[in-house]
Amino acid sequence: MLKIRPHHILCMRAYTGSRYSKEFSIKIESIIRNLKVYNEFLKSYNLENEVNKVEIVYSTDSICESCPNKLDDNICNSQEKVNLIDCKMIKYFNIKEGVYNYKYIENLVYNNINEVIFDDICRSCEWYHVTNCKKYIL
Repeated sequence: MLKIRPHHILCMRAYTGSRYSKEFSIKIESIIRNLKVYNEFLKSYNLENEVNKVEIVYSTDSICESCPNKLDDNICNSQEKVNLIDCKMIKYFNIKEGVYNYKYIENLVYNNINEVIFDDICRSCEWYHVTNCKKYIL
């Protein structure tokens, strides 16, 4: 079962394929397609509301496995910042660790997010100022 950390729910929707290592791009694209995450760049949609189980974790996840910033198990070179972003996702959407239907988590987040919440969660992310994540998330 795929493990997903809370802030990656946003990252998977906003992923556009640019500025990533080839290995990381292959991994995240595979996960997005497997879960049928809504993603305009990859033309991925879950129109049938298929049940795709994921385990929400508060640590490194299946996406992190190929990330060039991963230093060791559960350690990222920007660990403090990533933890803060996850904590904000947890707070705003009451996301607990455990097994979920991905579509349920996706709906929980995207039915409740707004620009103020998005900016609070993502403002400290390095991608916030170099990509147009907001366009894909709001």
